Amino acid sequence: MLTRPEKFFTEIGTDAIDRGLADPMLSEFFSAVMSSQTGTQALRLKSFLPYLSLCSDRVTDDGPPPIFYVGSQSSQRDLFGEGWAAPATVSKALTTPDPELEHAAADGYRSALNGKPYYGYARTPVSIDGNLVEVAFERLIVAIRPSVQSDYRFCAYFGVIQDLQKKT
Repeated sequence: MLTRPEKFFTEIGTDAIDRGLADPMLSEFFSAVMSSQTGTQALRLKSFLPYLSLCSDRVTDDGPPPIFYVGSQSSQRDLFGEGWAAPATVSKALTTPDPELEHAAADGYRSALNGKPYYGYARTPVSIDGNLVEVAFERLIVAIRPSVQSDYRFCAYFGVIQDLQKKT
């Protein structure tokens, strides 16, 4: 019997995006970010905001940075639901509801914050409201400064769910 690891996170690299192997909307977002000057990145992001999750640049040892914005059509909102992404919830530090997922996802954010956009694939079980689902997704994480003068930056996460199955 062929076995596979329960959790699988791998970096593919942004060359795969350039070769046309990524989701078309994710590719378009990556092109817009890479072709813009630092001062205009925020302007170019505007049309992609519904698909993005934005978070701070404060990565911890235990997980990725806290999320401060979840787009209306983002993969995280699709996966975790409206209640998770509700504005009342977002007023505090927002993290995904699965601590193991948080820990496994952190390296992609670290890479982006160290100046290397992260593009990768993951397949993992996720606990959502007491139910276990297996999700497969591609994700792009880039660090962005809102303007040339900004002393701060944030991470933009563009995820695309490729498969979602309830585990029995």
